[in-house]
Amino acid sequence: MKTGHQFKKGARTYGPIIAGAALCFFLPQLSLAILAGYIASPAVFFMKHRLRIPLPAAALLAELLILASAVFVLLFALQQIILALPAIRAALSVMHFDHPLASEWLTYAETAVSAAGDRLIDSSAGMLQAAFGQVFSFILFLLAFYFALYESARDRFWFLAALPADAREKAKGMFREGGNLFGTFLFVELRLIFLTFAILSIGLAVLGFGSPVGRAFLIALADSLPFLGIGIFLIPMAVYYLLSGYPLLGVALIVLYIFVMLTRQIAESRMWAATFQLRPSQTFFITAASILLFGLAGIVLSPILLFMAARVKKMPSFSG
Repeated sequence: MKTGHQFKKGARTYGPIIAGAALCFFLPQLSLAILAGYIASPAVFFMKHRLRIPLPAAALLAELLILASAVFVLLFALQQIILALPAIRAALSVMHFDHPLASEWLTYAETAVSAAGDRLIDSSAGMLQAAFGQVFSFILFLLAFYFALYESARDRFWFLAALPADAREKAKGMFREGGNLFGTFLFVELRLIFLTFAILSIGLAVLGFGSPVGRAFLIALADSLPFLGIGIFLIPMAVYYLLSGYPLLGVALIVLYIFVMLTRQIAESRMWAATFQLRPSQTFFITAASILLFGLAGIVLSPILLFMAARVKKMPSFSG
């Protein structure tokens, strides 16, 4: 009897939450707008209460600034990729090796780079055409994002009003925990991106590369994305210079790669340790174990595991 009562209580609490989460998959634009408004609401709150900007204008200004920042980062990264492709194509075209396998691989790589450049230009035009073809959906997203910012600045949990009282309180707790974890993850990642960008800018400038800031930005941006990393750029560059008769420059790039990776890993361990009040060695071993157990997906799962480890550490059984 008691078990049945607990089951009914759990169903009343978690049933509406599960139904609401399932509904989000059928309305991705609106769900993304609400989630983005929830995350960005502190910016609107700051404009309203610190800068004394009226709430409707503050929500509109915050939306414009967020969209402008996203467009700037996307266009700048796209520009750096477009500028890098001709240089890679030219470098591959002048390389010659006597070994048949190396020559075959070089021909394949040159063809692949040329095709990648053509596909990038075609896909850019296709993305613009697709964007214009989905203007109505995009306008709906912009409007939903504006109203989400407006309402979230007044009450961050306004979108939970349709849930029953018990489910609403439980969902608020979930959003608080998830929001704190996401905010922590974002803050740590932004600092790591800036650290990687600063080291690469200085290193590439010292080695004499052209437009070191743009290249460092592109590599740091790739390093922030799951399953990529700075090795996707620096290792092929090092191999190219080693095979092209510039061993000193190739070795210097390898040293730069190792230095950035070690510095980033140490900084990341210390940042997560300070955030979750764990030791740097503990954060390193948890992150390493996550990668070894789950592969590349462990990079994404490691912050969640660190959060769980911090919660377990605070339990009375482990605090002694």
